[in-house]
Amino acid sequence: MQKFHVLTFQKEQQHVLQALQNFQKAELLPADDGILVSENAFTSENISAQTEALENELTRVLLGKAFLESYIPKPSFIEGLRKKPTTYTLSQLAEITEASSWQTVVDELRQKEKRLRLLEQERQDLSQAEDELNRWRYFDEAPSVLKTLKHSVGLLGTLPNEQMTHLTHELEKYPSTYCQTIQQTTTTTYLFVLFHKVNQKPIQRLLSTVGFTEYHYPFTTKPSEALSEMKSKMAEVIEEEQFIKNQLKQMTAEAATLTLVAEYYSSAIVKSKSQEKLLRSKSVTSLAGWVPSDEASNLEAHLQQITKGNYYLVFEEVKEEEIPNVPILLKNHRFVAPFETLIEMYSLPQYDELDPTPFMAPFYALAFGMMVADFGYGLVLFLGILLAKHFFHFEASMKRSLTFFQLCAVPTMMWGLIYGSFFGATMPIQLLSNQSDITEILIISVVFGFIQVFFALILKFYLLWSRKNQKLKAIFQAGSWMVFLLSGASLALGFTILPETPLTTIGLTGIIVSLIAVVIGGSFEGETLVGKIGTGLYSLMDLTNYMSDLVSYTRLMALGVAGGSIAAAFNLIISFLPPVARFTIGIVLFILLHAINIFLSYLSAYVHGIRLQYLEFFGKFFTGGGRAFTPLKASEKYVTITPETTTQQEEQG
Repeated sequence: MQKFHVLTFQKEQQHVLQALQNFQKAELLPADDGILVSENAFTSENISAQTEALENELTRVLLGKAFLESYIPKPSFIEGLRKKPTTYTLSQLAEITEASSWQTVVDELRQKEKRLRLLEQERQDLSQAEDELNRWRYFDEAPSVLKTLKHSVGLLGTLPNEQMTHLTHELEKYPSTYCQTIQQTTTTTYLFVLFHKVNQKPIQRLLSTVGFTEYHYPFTTKPSEALSEMKSKMAEVIEEEQFIKNQLKQMTAEAATLTLVAEYYSSAIVKSKSQEKLLRSKSVTSLAGWVPSDEASNLEAHLQQITKGNYYLVFEEVKEEEIPNVPILLKNHRFVAPFETLIEMYSLPQYDELDPTPFMAPFYALAFGMMVADFGYGLVLFLGILLAKHFFHFEASMKRSLTFFQLCAVPTMMWGLIYGSFFGATMPIQLLSNQSDITEILIISVVFGFIQVFFALILKFYLLWSRKNQKLKAIFQAGSWMVFLLSGASLALGFTILPETPLTTIGLTGIIVSLIAVVIGGSFEGETLVGKIGTGLYSLMDLTNYMSDLVSYTRLMALGVAGGSIAAAFNLIISFLPPVARFTIGIVLFILLHAINIFLSYLSAYVHGIRLQYLEFFGKFFTGGGRAFTPLKASEKYVTITPETTTQQEEQG
């Protein structure tokens, strides 16, 4: 990384910010933290009103976009993957936004949304009225006629079913009384009661005691006629609703435009907020930031082009006191870069640390393969991802994850050949059997762990040795444990494979010397004499950590053997089926059972492989705590943005 500071005329400010946003490789920092110390003449700019105006515009666009997209048919998942995403430059987005009539579209969508809400409410009201009329549709008179009766009283109402018999019996006591059931449900009776006015008071008392509820008919026509009218209005409402929704479904072009406009305003907000880090005087703008060292010349070329030479640019290398705040951008070979996801999940390195990705990647891949260890499983994963990447289009992050698993499939096939395993079946060539050579596989697992832990100590030694006044620490805190591990290996060989050699004596001597060195190395962390003795002796506790680290690698054997045994068991189960079933349902079972085992094997390998790197490997030399490089660029929430330089090169090519 390099720190840069730019002074340019204030009239060029927006152009410079636009150029940096399009450049996508420069992170801005507050100008008063830059190389050129700002004078009192420089002040910060209040851009809250500008940002708020942009955010209001974005809100309008997003509301219209969300409403419209709820009606536009969405492509299926497969169709979405098959479609190649279109990329745009920031200038193209600006041109599209300026040329489009998106404000008119948003206003039109707002009117349609409002009308649909009104129609929805009207439909609910009509549906409720229709339900009521359905209950009274067999009353073949206009209920309004009941109000014109001179000597009688007619009532419409509801009654609980269990009271109907009692009401009928009581009404028989009163002459000139008529009761008709219009409709009856499982709980309620809808009825019409007609009686002479002379009996009005006692009958109304009777009705109130049995739970009668009077219904006030709101229409003037017969229920059947009013019902027909309601259905006609309902049909009109539904027809208008469908017409508006069909119009919305056809607005795919408008939806695409709103997506681009949303990206334009979202990116404009990012650029606007970046102005908070700038300082300005009456005529000059001051801005500072970080840029990758190999992009410094490109940054200057951008500024030269956009300002036509009216700028002052200064670069400076990273100072020691700035190291904790320097942003981190990992850069690795394309076969190593996919493993950066594991580093990002753990922690980015600090600027003065090594990037552990290239050192961790081969160990992780080999451990992953050893924990699955089936040629067929690896082949399925490799070819499946290869075909998926050929026929489908994935986002950059998803594509990197797929490449990560595709790379891990290669050592999976390699270990599958060593174990001679193909979907749990034994292949003609087999160097080791995951069924009978358990001890040998266990030894290989521990040796693998020994190599990785020893390599981690080499990295720790290198890092300490390369720092000022840290060479003694390199010898006593890293070198001592390297000697201990080598001595332990020598002792193990002397007791087992080469008993008649001086390896045992060399190993014992080396262990004693290395542990003394460990105590000396640990004492460096103490401040007082007692503290140095305590920390030195306490450092011997790391002995158990190193032993447990090596034991942890036995999971390479355990998972590989377990997965192979499960696969073999599945094959054995299928072999017990009769020949007809074996080649019908057996094929389905084979695919299903092995698919489950593939998923569990890869999941276990992924998780346990990460654990080995994070605890057993990183714990020896890697501190982490770095801050990710966050360049000024487009938001890319809605579409992918391509730098204009890339587009121009493609057009020239």
